[in-house]
Amino acid sequence: MNNVQEISHQNISVKKAILLLAGWVSAILALFIYPFVFGMLGVVSGILATKNNKSRIGVYLVVSSIVLMGVGLVFSTKILPLVYHR
Repeated sequence: MNNVQEISHQNISVKKAILLLAGWVSAILALFIYPFVFGMLGVVSGILATKNNKSRIGVYLVVSSIVLMGVGLVFSTKILPLVYHR
């Protein structure tokens, strides 16, 4: 029975890691393209990551997603030409 609990715990850890990785990628993409869409994806990912086991990294993800979304919304006309300039 203990092995089943360990496997279940590892499965939750893998799902949480994938969710956090997707959230951080979305937060960074919010700075460059579609800030509102990717920022909200980062916020939702952070909330889902903190829902069950009170992880602080999910809170950091939510805050950084909101900040990067705001910066992306305000400076999107300035950032995109710098990124696509060759």
